[in-house]
Amino acid sequence: MLAGLTFQSILATGSQELGDGKGPDGAGLFDLFFDNIDLPGFVDRPALLLLATKNVHLDMNFITINAPRTVTTQSYEQTKDQDWFVWRILPNPSDTWILQTHLIPSGKLGTTRNTIGIHTRNEQGRQARVRDAFSVARIFLMYHGSQ
Repeated sequence: MLAGLTFQSILATGSQELGDGKGPDGAGLFDLFFDNIDLPGFVDRPALLLLATKNVHLDMNFITINAPRTVTTQSYEQTKDQDWFVWRILPNPSDTWILQTHLIPSGKLGTTRNTIGIHTRNEQGRQARVRDAFSVARIFLMYHGSQ
């Protein structure tokens, strides 16, 4: 079976803000989930997550793939050694969009019903007090697909 590179759009246009006052009705939005992501023809090999970020001031914000919803109550330190994919969002304190690329090892994605989580935390990496406020945009997965 041949495997070619395939792109899956997660957030192709627009952007999403996370942080205090960024959610519905001015509530905080600290954990953003993109659910039910299907990867047609998926072949279990390493993949790439691409996303643009801006105004990321702290280094304890993180991305998860296929983590349980209880991740919303956990710090980066509590999640970093779990079986699901966890990686830090790189700081970018400027108002300029930068592209981030994160390598996803084999075994972390499936063919259907994948979930990507983006999580903002405070300077200690916890979900308490004042958490970082930042924006994400242009989220894509690049993976191996069968042809």
